[in-house]
Amino acid sequence: MLQLQLQSWYAYAGLTALILAYIVGNGVYGQQLSLPLKKQCAAACTYVQGKMRLVAVRVLRQGPIPQHVGFIMDGNRRFAKKSHMETPSRGHLAGFTKLTKVLEWCNDLGIKHVSVFAFAINNFNRSTEEVGALMGIARDKLRDLAENSELVNKYGVRIRVVGLRDLLPADVRESIEYAEGRTRGNLGMTLNVCCPYSATDEISTAIQRLVEDVENGLLSAADINETALEKRLQIPGPDLDILVRTSGQIRFSNFMLWQSAKMAYIQFVDAYWPEFSFYHMARILVSWQLASRDIERRKLAGAVHDSLASSEQLRNSESSSDTCCGDRT
Repeated sequence: MLQLQLQSWYAYAGLTALILAYIVGNGVYGQQLSLPLKKQCAAACTYVQGKMRLVAVRVLRQGPIPQHVGFIMDGNRRFAKKSHMETPSRGHLAGFTKLTKVLEWCNDLGIKHVSVFAFAINNFNRSTEEVGALMGIARDKLRDLAENSELVNKYGVRIRVVGLRDLLPADVRESIEYAEGRTRGNLGMTLNVCCPYSATDEISTAIQRLVEDVENGLLSAADINETALEKRLQIPGPDLDILVRTSGQIRFSNFMLWQSAKMAYIQFVDAYWPEFSFYHMARILVSWQLASRDIERRKLAGAVHDSLASSEQLRNSESSSDTCCGDRT
């Protein structure tokens, strides 16, 4: 029912916006609009879209809201090619602009943790020109986001960057430290920027930390379990609720593999990242809301099963210890 309501709202509001856009481009009765009227129609179109989004947000917030959403922001280069842009970096800039919009939507919806795949470790294999452009975007836009973004200044978004920072140029690391330092005390939504990152590196690094803690006497081998490993993962926050990948590609690309395995709701969107719309976001959220009760039930059942299995393993271990080490006659 909720999904039908949203679709109806988008149909009516979208039709209104299309009519206004057509008028701006083609005029009425064969007559082109004057520049002031074009501006008024464009403003009206923006107003309708804004109202449409506000209504959708209010409807969506009546249901459960995910606490952690991850985005694989794929398709920037193909978007640049499709749009006949001069260089792939133009597509990456469009992708950053879309990111700021998506963060606004998440903030309005009440989502507290957002993780984005900004740069993979193996992306260093791309051309020197493209890697240099991406590093420049990261350097400039992270600082700009921390200094000038309404999300940070008004809503208190906290920025965290996770991954192998030692692989990044010094000026990018400086921007990261500045953005994290400036937003460290913020209590709003947490943005995890994964750059440069891979899930296999995250997991192997967490295992290495476990071994080091055991060797240093900070942890006993008997205390090694899922919870202990999760505490040492690079991406903090609650369980991942939703993972979204754009561009129509159906693969994880080594992003948040551990987190995705814990009943995350996976959605593949057939649109390039710069084309990702609020309607895509709303449709995913409604779909997750409809499935959320079953997801929680399965999580609870899995937790009970793991607890029983752990208790049984402990009893067997104690029984084996008594048998092996007891008095012999």
